[in-house]
Amino acid sequence: MFTQHLAAAQEISVAGGRILGTVGAGGIATALTVILVAGIREPKGSGGAPGGGGKKGRIRKKLTSDQAQWTGVAAGTLYMTAGSIWTVGGNLSDALATVFTGGGFGSAGMGAVSLGLAALMYFRELTPGKAAFTGILAAGVWAKAGGLWGLPQALILTGGHALGII
Repeated sequence: MFTQHLAAAQEISVAGGRILGTVGAGGIATALTVILVAGIREPKGSGGAPGGGGKKGRIRKKLTSDQAQWTGVAAGTLYMTAGSIWTVGGNLSDALATVFTGGGFGSAGMGAVSLGLAALMYFRELTPGKAAFTGILAAGVWAKAGGLWGLPQALILTGGHALGII
């Protein structure tokens, strides 16, 4: 005998407003780190020549300096939020700030360090790798400086909470 079974499709919904499911600050920090590493590093054996080698050794999308810089700021912000192994970014920012605020450069505060990083990011076109590192450093320094400098952190975290990913 022939028996026919009819199954209903499972309902698709956004549980609890989480668009990407349960991600968390650590998950987003990891994803942004993968984006930075994959987007700024030349593959081994490619020699940097466009079209050189087979399909296996080419970058599909390469981050520009500005993209790497702002992805670094977002990653650095989420490193501080995630904690755990991600505290290295905050420690590097603290070390950089201490060099300038420790008295060796006169009376310099976190705002001065923030201004210096912002000037470097605006006036110099760094390689994507250096731009990403500068963005990660800037995220920590700007968060500690507060005031206007805390705006990128506030925007990133507010946006993450609104999307339900943090």
